[in-house]
Amino acid sequence: MSKKNPVIIDNITGEVSDLPPVKNTRYRAKLDTQSDIKREMSKVYREARSGLIDTQEATKLTWMLQAVGKVIECEKGEGTANSAPSGLGHFYGEMTDEELERIIRGGESVN
Repeated sequence: MSKKNPVIIDNITGEVSDLPPVKNTRYRAKLDTQSDIKREMSKVYREARSGLIDTQEATKLTWMLQAVGKVIECEKGEGTANSAPSGLGHFYGEMTDEELERIIRGGESVN
């Protein structure tokens, strides 16, 4: 007898047998924004707390959702005026591209 698959019990003999596993349908969740990721993580948490999914499965799903969230965060950061192509702009704060290039090439200090 399986814990995950449904079973059928014969009324006459009392014999328990597993039903064939149901083919999983594709789960579609909107994961376009950080709010969507937060909503889905909350859902996974509630399902794990309720015992609907195994906690190990919930951990894996949460890690995947975190990775998607990081990608969304990186995409949001692209295209800002003060971000450097090397991705170092946030270390140096608000400065022009010329100032950042001069620091990178010349090795000058920030202050």
